Amino acid sequence: MQLAGQSAPTGAKPWDDPLGLITPAVIEQYKRDGVVFLPQALHPEWLMLIDYGIQRILGSGSPNIQTFFKDLPGEFRDMVRHFAVTPEFQRLLYDSPIADMIGKLLGSENIWLLFDHVFVKEGGFCRRTPWHQDMPYWPIAGEQVASMWITLDPIPREECLEFIPGSHRQTMYDGFSPADAANDPTKGFYGKDLPRLPNIEEEREKWNIVSFDIAPGDVVLLHPGVLHGGGHTTNGRRRRTLSARLYGDDIVFDTRPDSRPTVPLTPGLKLKLKPGDPLRSPYYPRIRPVPAREAALWQ
Repeated sequence: MQLAGQSAPTGAKPWDDPLGLITPAVIEQYKRDGVVFLPQALHPEWLMLIDYGIQRILGSGSPNIQTFFKDLPGEFRDMVRHFAVTPEFQRLLYDSPIADMIGKLLGSENIWLLFDHVFVKEGGFCRRTPWHQDMPYWPIAGEQVASMWITLDPIPREECLEFIPGSHRQTMYDGFSPADAANDPTKGFYGKDLPRLPNIEEEREKWNIVSFDIAPGDVVLLHPGVLHGGGHTTNGRRRRTLSARLYGDDIVFDTRPDSRPTVPLTPGLKLKLKPGDPLRSPYYPRIRPVPAREAALWQ
């Protein structure tokens, strides 16, 4: 895959002009492929905030920390929706250029946080995250949505997240069932109404799979409909990643098969919204324009 971007002036870093990285070519690539790699898009100080935030969450005993492949070789941790109790993530999303970049990418002046999502793979060998799409798990419909995938650690492409470009414009499959992933990574999350995931890992030669060598400061912009899966980690390697999942004006509430709740759990949401309603709820704070109470903190 060719990187869509612009060359920076000699001595400058891409993060010196983060909005300048979102060129017309990048916007077109996102629409076409659903995945764009932007090297050195975030300043190290924003990565420091992420690091502090992850440390806070890991020490919190939060009920929103789950372990994939629990008690099996290669288990790893998954943490969702800690923005409200993590000051570091609040400062990151209100003060950094992340929301502005995604707003420009999506063509939306208004940007809301769907949720923050952290993955921690450490302590030796960790299994790969099974192939999946994010969209089946979430109660949304619309086009103006993107995740910024940010890692704190250098990752070779064979251990990086992998993607199938263009798959966001094709079939929406059922999600994988985390409880069954060790034995069958294609077993459905809902088990009804959506087609079952193909076994991509067993048929890799049939798919156009791309990945990247990642250094701290690099980011990936990812559409939630793109098929993707996370590489394993080898002994001695660590992978701490934040996915900031943001959306714009055209995203509305939608339903999924009724056999299981959507994730992350959002009690009361479907009692307040009906399909087609704009996705507005205290669960989803507005990030842009910056709320007056946040702007006032800098005065």
